Amino acid sequence: MILTASRLPLRPCSVIFSSMLVILAGCAAQSPIETQGKPVSNSQGVTLAQPAAQVDTPVTPISAVKLDSLAPRVLDAADENPTLLQPVLKNDDIKVQVNKVLVDNSMALDSVVFLLGEAGWAFSNDKLTTPKAENAYYFLTQVLDQDPNNKQALDALDKIVQRYYELLLSSLKKGKVEQARVFWSRAKKVNPQHQKLSAMKGLIDDYLAREKTLTAAAPVTKKAISTVAGPITETPIMRTQVLLLEAALINQQDEKLAKWLTLVAQKAQSLQATMLIVAPKDTQARWVYKIMNSADPEQRIRANIKHTKPARVEITYLARKDELEIYSN
Repeated sequence: MILTASRLPLRPCSVIFSSMLVILAGCAAQSPIETQGKPVSNSQGVTLAQPAAQVDTPVTPISAVKLDSLAPRVLDAADENPTLLQPVLKNDDIKVQVNKVLVDNSMALDSVVFLLGEAGWAFSNDKLTTPKAENAYYFLTQVLDQDPNNKQALDALDKIVQRYYELLLSSLKKGKVEQARVFWSRAKKVNPQHQKLSAMKGLIDDYLAREKTLTAAAPVTKKAISTVAGPITETPIMRTQVLLLEAALINQQDEKLAKWLTLVAQKAQSLQATMLIVAPKDTQARWVYKIMNSADPEQRIRANIKHTKPARVEITYLARKDELEIYSN
């Protein structure tokens, strides 16, 4: 008879219970675990480990923490010297402030350079104090408002006065007294303390005095070859010499008179003088002009022509004394 093996069905509960018994038996066979040198056993004989005692650590309340200590700082003099109380700035803030200062300084420099350039342009075009807001004086005052000690601007103001001095001389040579007075007044506006102002005023006064003397002079005689010499002065002044001519000699185109007129023209050119040729007739005045203009083939004389009596040549120039000789037969 053959016997067959049969499986007995096991329930899950019995399997679990059996496993627990095995685990407990193994634990009982091990040596007890010591905690801080003292084993602890439970009621079933199993030794258990006691939790380690916790060490009390002081906790700082969050209200006591200074928020400033948490923010990044930039080291400065205040960190080394607590007596210095300075605001703490970040690197980016410092760069912004430095850049702003550099930009402001650069803009101011650019403005001064621009204004000096405008003043130079205006001066080269003789726009000294006019027209309004487009003249050299205006631009230079703008520079001095930003930089009161700017040497270029101060030197340029001096040049404006010097230029008005030249224009005043030119006006007096042409007999334009009122225009000369305007130039003196404008120069005074630019620099009321300039040393040239008294000399400019003296030139105008001297010219008026000479005009008054000529007006009151006695009628010229037929010979009319003499004139009163002006006084010698310490400084050069504007002089006008009146050299009288005899109409009959002009009509004859006299050779001696022609040679004398040539010498007078050469001397007048060396003095940078201006001339006024006066004669009753146009043909007479043009002959005199022709002779005097031929004195130097490379340079033309500066002369105007006027038709009246008596025949004469009026020569205006700057000098300390009368430089032209009177004609004599």
